[in-house]
Amino acid sequence: MANLRTNNLCGEGGRSAYNGSVYFSNDAVDYLSVGSAGDHNYLHDGTEDYSAEFWIFPTRPNDRQTVFSTGGNSSSTGFACRIMEDGASGGSNGYKVLCQFSRGSSGNYLGFLGGTVDVDSWSHIALQFTTSNKQLKIYVNGILTNSSDLDGTANGTFGSGNFSSSDSTYAFTIGKEPYGDTLFLDGAYISNLRICRGHIVYSSEFTPPTSSLTSHYISENDKTTILCCQDSDDPTQEATGKTISAHGGRFQTGNKNILLNGDFSQGTTGFIGDSGASISASNNIMTVTNGGGDNLYALRQDGCLRIGNTYRCTATVTPTFASGNPVFRVRFGGDAVSFTQQESTMSTGVAFRLDTGEKVADGTQFEIGSGDSSGITQFTVTDLVVTAINPPKEPKIIPPYGVDAGNTFGGAISMNSLSYMYFPTGRTEERGRGRAVLFQGLSDSGGGYTNNIDFIEITTLGNSMRFGDLGNYVGLGAAISSTTRGVFAGGSRPTVSPAPGGNQNFLEYVTIATTGNGQDFGGVSTLFRYGAGISNSTRGLICGAYQGGGASGTLNNIQYLTIATTGDTLDFGDMTNNSGSGIQGMGATSSTTRGITFGGGTGPSTVNEIHSIEIATLGNSVDFGDLSAANYLCQGVSNGTRGVVAGGDNLSGANNRIEYITIASTGNAQDFGDLSSISEFAGGTGGSNKIRGVFVGRGDWTATDNAISYITIATTGNAQDFGDIRTGLQNYGTNALPDSHGGLS
Repeated sequence: MANLRTNNLCGEGGRSAYNGSVYFSNDAVDYLSVGSAGDHNYLHDGTEDYSAEFWIFPTRPNDRQTVFSTGGNSSSTGFACRIMEDGASGGSNGYKVLCQFSRGSSGNYLGFLGGTVDVDSWSHIALQFTTSNKQLKIYVNGILTNSSDLDGTANGTFGSGNFSSSDSTYAFTIGKEPYGDTLFLDGAYISNLRICRGHIVYSSEFTPPTSSLTSHYISENDKTTILCCQDSDDPTQEATGKTISAHGGRFQTGNKNILLNGDFSQGTTGFIGDSGASISASNNIMTVTNGGGDNLYALRQDGCLRIGNTYRCTATVTPTFASGNPVFRVRFGGDAVSFTQQESTMSTGVAFRLDTGEKVADGTQFEIGSGDSSGITQFTVTDLVVTAINPPKEPKIIPPYGVDAGNTFGGAISMNSLSYMYFPTGRTEERGRGRAVLFQGLSDSGGGYTNNIDFIEITTLGNSMRFGDLGNYVGLGAAISSTTRGVFAGGSRPTVSPAPGGNQNFLEYVTIATTGNGQDFGGVSTLFRYGAGISNSTRGLICGAYQGGGASGTLNNIQYLTIATTGDTLDFGDMTNNSGSGIQGMGATSSTTRGITFGGGTGPSTVNEIHSIEIATLGNSVDFGDLSAANYLCQGVSNGTRGVVAGGDNLSGANNRIEYITIASTGNAQDFGDLSSISEFAGGTGGSNKIRGVFVGRGDWTATDNAISYITIATTGNAQDFGDIRTGLQNYGTNALPDSHGGLS
């Protein structure tokens, strides 16, 4: 077990759970900046929903330490998240979370306090802002500790009239305020800082994440905008492609310049004259001129060094002096001369290359210039680089990933040969989303098949809504999907217009998250109807089918396609049912690895067989167990662990049975509950979102119905009413294709 590793538990990608944190020292020098000014106005201008979360481990109490900020003071707008000394306990027992919106004038700001953050302990903080009510919620360790309306009348001048103002003065900073060396993190670890723009992640109390975070959503205006502080060895690591600038000697390694503006591209920013020296910059060259002082007219930057650390300075310097034996020097803190360049290697007006070699700092101040009345009246410097040589690292303190936080996972936990432990993806609050796309079947309103595509949001009870149209009028086909794309295969259509009628071999696809018409995908090798679809996040299988012509027209083949890539189907294997003949009209569902088929017809009769197929490996189906009775045209759903089959027919009468199996094991189906009507059978594919399963459409061979029913997959019981397929589209043979097909993905 020494090599046991956990995969990501958040359902958002494959990042290791043990990435680490970033340590911020007890001064204002070490901090991070991300992006340009104005990139993060949405944090303070009230125009977009957003979610911000992070883990924090403070090591000492101190008043108002800034975790991240967009600025905000008497001259600029901004937002800051801080931890504030708990005054009620004298500062010894922790901090409160402080969120502050500023509006660019004295006193025009709002501050909101959240729950307690303990010293020498990890705490998870989550901020959720919604524009609909201008509300900010503060969660500490998943518990709601403050919910405040920022646009209420109680907020005076900070009300709706001023909220929408924005400012691009400062960049986003982590570890201190961007406008000065104040309110900095005083010895604290930050881990997994994530900000999501355009949506909130947590709408109610939750169990804090049990793995490192990954990016949320992918659309341009609804996505993760910052995800950082996940690597103890690299504070500039950022998961969404942002460039993080590290400031201060603690964050620098290798040949990185610890000096801000060392190329002078920002003029004299970060540098000052000493002992009356004046400084100016032009074309990436700094000029330092004696202002009348008799000691140092040097250039220095305060607080960038660490006592005891090793540094090296390089630069190109051109001195100006009349005569004599001038001295040019670099000092790495304190009063000692760390490096001296004598007159023998200098000529007035002639540039020389300065290289100090490795020197140990005895103070925090860096100085370059001349002193002791040496006679140098002016010098220029360019390409000024100060490098930290192997700065000491703080001990790594890993956030409490992998500990038992009280989570209950609804899916299978498994091990693979590489010693990875796989948990069901998605935190509880993240599982349960999902959209089911309904490829319509037979309609009794017009006496034939339809080309309608509808959809439902599985979490919300209600009627189906318009999605688009297929290119063909069909029913009784097979549906497969990944988390993003759905594919509809084959089916049957009337022999009348539009021709040709009968069984079909076409493939069409849709993008599940966006409404629209079906697009050409490719073709199936056989004309068919009554095929069963199973899929994982990458591969889809079409199992068994019916060509027509009685029992001889029943097929046993399995075909497959890669869902993300258009093209024709390829041979996978065969359905090895007990009768030895072909099979059609099976119910089906899947996990991320295994597909399950239920029942089916062999021509003159139906069977009670359950079969399993390993989706990643070409080959035949194998026996899994039995249903309680022979069944045909039933409908399957799953949560990745449990497979559930509902309704169906045995060619002599419909049934309302609901049964279940455990996908990872073999065995017979167990009683789950009942559908609401004895006449129900689905005649198509079910949809699920890892929590709820939906059964769509029903009939008894002589009539069709537009009912949609649902179950909670993890809990046995009878189905409940969900809603209806839209008026006039009374269907059976409807395929409900989910964006979380097969449960886990």
